[in-house]
Amino acid sequence: MKVLGLIVEYNPLHNGHIYHITESKKIVNPSVVIAVISGHFMQRGEPACTTKWTRSSLAIENGIDLVVELPYAYSNQAADLFAIGAVSILKHLAATHLVFGSESGDIYSLIELAKSMDDAHFQESVKKGLASGLSLPKAFAQVNTALTGSNNTLGIHYIRAINMLASELKPLTIKRHMSNYNDQLPTDDRITSATAIRKMIAEDVDYLSYVPEPIDDVYLKLQNWGQHYKFLRHKLLTISPDELAKIHDMVEGIENRLVAAAMECSCFMEFMKVVGTKRYTNTRIQRICANVLTGMLKRDVVSWNLEAGAPYVRILGFNEKGAAYLRGINKNMEVPMYSTFGRDVHPMLKHEQKVTAAYVSVYDGEYGTEIIKKEFTGRPYRSQMF
Repeated sequence: MKVLGLIVEYNPLHNGHIYHITESKKIVNPSVVIAVISGHFMQRGEPACTTKWTRSSLAIENGIDLVVELPYAYSNQAADLFAIGAVSILKHLAATHLVFGSESGDIYSLIELAKSMDDAHFQESVKKGLASGLSLPKAFAQVNTALTGSNNTLGIHYIRAINMLASELKPLTIKRHMSNYNDQLPTDDRITSATAIRKMIAEDVDYLSYVPEPIDDVYLKLQNWGQHYKFLRHKLLTISPDELAKIHDMVEGIENRLVAAAMECSCFMEFMKVVGTKRYTNTRIQRICANVLTGMLKRDVVSWNLEAGAPYVRILGFNEKGAAYLRGINKNMEVPMYSTFGRDVHPMLKHEQKVTAAYVSVYDGEYGTEIIKKEFTGRPYRSQMF
């Protein structure tokens, strides 16, 4: 039985993602398709454009059979831990193939690059780059220019995670089509990046030709860091320096720089300009800020031993084919599988309550309350479509 795994954010789901789903199915011809999706904060430290349940339901209605959550502890991380979390979940679910998009489109060169990262010369060159003040992505790129593409980098870390976790997943890749990950403007009339679509939504520009139907109004409550800044600022200026230092990824006294910027800056864009350095990329700063909002502590991350892989699987949505697959593998699962909260859920899953509370803080009225209730009592989305 072939089981296709995809690692996704769908922030938002667009025609490029539909291309990825369609082409991946052509390559693998799977019996079932599983998507591991980031929850309410993305890998670049950004709040999701809309809730994980909305994005999961759209995924199910557009070709995915089973959607499971990548825990915040992994989704708001650099590529290595992000990959370990996602690949470990696919391993738990007995996926046989992983297909990801990349700038190169050449799986063999990516496999070789993944091997080269364990080379002593490579490691020493990266350390020298970091010591000179480069960020980790720039230090990698300085050693090998093939590591400059965001999707290439993620793909290489997927391959490394497969090897590290002794998974039998077979990695395959599809060359990115018509757009690049960070494109700010459309270059095609049907396919563009999620970044460009979020920009169009924020600027009230028609984006419907870039997303699949049905779309309705699910993206009208678009989130961004500008909305969260007042909450971030409040925390930075009211939590003691000692407590801030306990936040995950808060190193080298960066908390002092964050507090100083919060005292000075009236908006998030200005805050980022003040805080950012050659060493600390905007992405890393955003991840730290998300950890402040959600209360992610260093001691928790250490206790969860992220390098070992995800300790549970949480179901967000499925169709009848996905439900049948879950019934078939449930008895052989090596970790707990959750569809709702209970008294004895894993502490990592328990933390998702804080993540959702932070996420909904920008919403007034009943909408935010509904999202909080869904985190506690909601059940996975179920579709009758195959």
